[in-house]
Amino acid sequence: MPEILCTFHKLKSLMLQVHFYKQHPIMLTLYLLESAPNLEELKLKICDEEELKFEANGEFLNEFWTDGMCGNLQIVQMSGITWRPNEMSFIELIRSKARILHTLSISHSEKIVMSNEDALNELLRYKRASAEARILFEGKTKGY
Repeated sequence: MPEILCTFHKLKSLMLQVHFYKQHPIMLTLYLLESAPNLEELKLKICDEEELKFEANGEFLNEFWTDGMCGNLQIVQMSGITWRPNEMSFIELIRSKARILHTLSISHSEKIVMSNEDALNELLRYKRASAEARILFEGKTKGY
């Protein structure tokens, strides 16, 4: 990952609309997480209407993880999930690295690629860095 040019020390809450089907938006999201060491709340609206053009698996994502990333992250809200592999890998990364995460709230879009039951079973198998972390499944995102 490129060297951080700007650090947002006072940034506590961040809301992004992201595409997880291409490499650039995934890298930008990771860069922003690294640039905001005091981030406590992250809201992501996933806008993945296209087919996957780049696979950001756990190995790829872990390469760009640095110590201290998401060190204060407590709440993650993700809406518009389609349960595609890149989204699932990002969730797995956050669950396995965010040590004080206590809430991961997820709502899905209308166009999902696997059943909600299968996706939730997979999410529950992911390693979690925080013993207090819980997953809230909110159903279908309003407005989709």
